Amino acid sequence: MKRFFALLATLALLTGACASAGAEAATTITFWHTYGDAETPVLDTVIIPMFEAANPDIKVEAVRQSGDFNQMLVAALGTGVVPDVARVDITKTSAYAKLGGIVPMDGFDGFAALTDAVLSGPLSTNLWNGQYYGLPLNTNCKAAVVNLEQMKALGFDGAPATMEDFIAACKEKAPGEYKLNVSGFGDWDMYTYFWLFGGVLTDEGFTKASGYLDSAQSVASITAIKQMHDDGVFTIRDLDGTADAWDGINSQYAMFFEGPWYPFSDTVVPALIPTVNGKSASVVGGENIVIFSGSTKQDAAFRFVQFMLTAEVQLKLLEVGVIPTLKACVESDAVKSNPKWSVYMQQLGSAQSRIPTPQASTVEQLWTDAMTMIFVEGADVQQTLTATAAQIDTELAK
Repeated sequence: MKRFFALLATLALLTGACASAGAEAATTITFWHTYGDAETPVLDTVIIPMFEAANPDIKVEAVRQSGDFNQMLVAALGTGVVPDVARVDITKTSAYAKLGGIVPMDGFDGFAALTDAVLSGPLSTNLWNGQYYGLPLNTNCKAAVVNLEQMKALGFDGAPATMEDFIAACKEKAPGEYKLNVSGFGDWDMYTYFWLFGGVLTDEGFTKASGYLDSAQSVASITAIKQMHDDGVFTIRDLDGTADAWDGINSQYAMFFEGPWYPFSDTVVPALIPTVNGKSASVVGGENIVIFSGSTKQDAAFRFVQFMLTAEVQLKLLEVGVIPTLKACVESDAVKSNPKWSVYMQQLGSAQSRIPTPQASTVEQLWTDAMTMIFVEGADVQQTLTATAAQIDTELAK
């Protein structure tokens, strides 16, 4: 009996030691994010437990950050005290890459499958210097915000299918009344119109603007937008002093383009942006997920990235208003049955990225200055775009 109890004690000690060793063997990765009050509980109580159950050798410490997250990350890169993985704004991804703070994801096993699975517009926001430095975690874009009563007065039963029809109706039935509105000249405001009318910013790799921004297609695009303004169809609030779109859509305007945050109603509804020459267009927003160079647990971090880009996780976050980046989600019941998400996810198919560059703010200012010269000062479109393209080339070469 003594030997029997001694054996039991030994087994108990060995079992405890094995359990302790197993716990110590688990890798802990840190995930920094800025999810809001609605999303964070879903991440903490649903998604991370799901990941840890499927990956018992990895634990996730999720840390919600506030304040100037970009400045916090830049400071962290300076000290070397960085997270393993983070959710970052799409406009900052290339800047972190230039600083050497995040790693290219191209080399991870399984990366190619993820690039095939996500929407091309959001994916392109991660491209810099020929490599992808992240993956699109969540996204948004502009779609049409339409006042059905105003459209009915113009002769449309709902949103118009084409901009050609819309412009003709405005000129005939509401001449000079400004039925389409944008706030200003910035890239988020104007790029959708620029692309819609056939404009091209750069080559596919975002390395050169000359030959693209100043191409015949781009000149024709800006000329068409300017003509639409001169015809009294399209108003630029900052130029004309007209009502803001969010206010005017309830009274004067028939349509403007905006993200999914407008408080839609029975009379103001989301719709696809009407086509020009058969093609629609939009501009991408959102956040990417990146892995930091200073992480010693990059393989574990990438497994977390892969998990965050599964349909189960993406659709769970959609329940609290976070738009998925997966192509497969476009046809999901959760998306197709929702009048807002179905429109925005379909619109994402024609959405494009602003130029992903560490000099994004400078490039935007160059664009804004060019539009100001053309629309306010009456500068020649071709000359202005050619000069601006050369300036952007200089920034992209840095």
